[in-house]
Parts: sequence; structure tokens; C-alpha cells
Amino acid sequence: MPKPLFTPENVNDYTDTLYSKSDTEVLAQADAVSTNFSTWLENNFDLSSEQSAYLATYPDKVNKFYGHLFAAGFLSHSPIFVGATPVNPAPRRAKETRANLFGDIKFDDTSQALTGSIEMKISFKLL
Repeated sequence: MPKPLFTPENVNDYTDTLYSKSDTEVLAQADAVSTNFSTWLENNFDLSSEQSAYLATYPDKVNKFYGHLFAAGFLSHSPIFVGATPVNPAPRRAKETRANLFGDIKFDDTSQALTGSIEMKISFKLL
């Protein structure tokens, strides 16, 4: 089966499907995305050549940062809103990725469970 395009709608569909799976399967995806965000995106979505080129500019610490944000979102079954990637025609302009986080996560020592959620909004801006 072909991978879905990397669009806001397909990210939403992906998380809806993921959150209906077992905790073990969600944990496996959280582990995968936290290892390398760009690689996880390439493995799960059909990226345009511009999207792949853009992700290739992410240094390791950015891949880890976004990977851990997505992993936290997955583990708390949180909504993840990804804005559309802007068109970047020639002459090229610089891009900026922004993440806004809202939420409240608590760990219950007795039940060993996370409760609450994070709302993550990722947007891409042309500067």
C-alpha cells in the first residue's frame, strides 16, 4: 500500500489510526519518531522532493527535539496539528518551523499511567 502524502489531513488520519492501536504499538511509534523525526516522516509519509530537501536541513538536535515532541504527543494520544508546508519558489526564501504546545500531562505513580494531553501545533513560515 502506498504511503499517504504528508498533508495536515493525512497526519490527522495517521494519529487517529495510531491511537486506536494497542499501547505497545503506540510505544513502538513513539520510539521510532523519537530516534529521528525526519527518518520517521520519510518512512510513514510520501514526501515531495521539496519536503525531503527541507527535512535534510534539520541538524540532529532539531530531529531529536521534534521527535521527542511527537513521541510525547503519541504517548498521551494528543492531537497534532501540522500546517501545510509553504511553497518556496525561486528565488528561495528562508523557512522557519514553529511548534506551539499547550496541555497538562500528569503521571500517576499508583497506576503508572500518564493522563491529560498535549495539543501540538506545528507551522511552517517563510521569512
